[in-house]
Amino acid sequence: MRFSACFVLLLGCFASQLANAKDDIVANKNAIEAAFLYNFALFTDWPANIGNEFKICVMGSNDILTALEQIKSKQLKERPISLLNISSASQANTCQMLFIGRSEHPYMDTIAKQVGNEPVLTVSEENGYDPNNVIISLVMQNNRIAFNINNSSAREKSLVISSKLLKLALQVY
Repeated sequence: MRFSACFVLLLGCFASQLANAKDDIVANKNAIEAAFLYNFALFTDWPANIGNEFKICVMGSNDILTALEQIKSKQLKERPISLLNISSASQANTCQMLFIGRSEHPYMDTIAKQVGNEPVLTVSEENGYDPNNVIISLVMQNNRIAFNINNSSAREKSLVISSKLLKLALQVY
């Protein structure tokens, strides 16, 4: 009886540790994706008239928005960073970057049409949508985050992605 009580207690502690480890992994993945977003912006050039602040908008991912708080005190393109949680792609037209969370993937065609050819760097995690609807898609490869770049779409939006970033992409089209 004493052994089974100790075993149950030990099992409970182990399960708790596994749950915490999983939360840490997810938090770490979000922090890594936020760092990717920051670096994508560093290696992308926008048209000259992007405004007084660098706006990073997020649709459908509070976790990424929270992870991006770490970079809020930095500057991009000599401008302070502004983070916006938006609910409609029509709000993205004033943003320099738009991260589209998984919950918004069913609406990717609509989002792409609403953003149109505005100079908005669209980024999302790859998940069965048409990759032509975003400029950069984050993908998992060998348990690591990597990315593909739709450079044709970037050029249509007057965005210039650095050759350094293009060389790091798994696929450029």
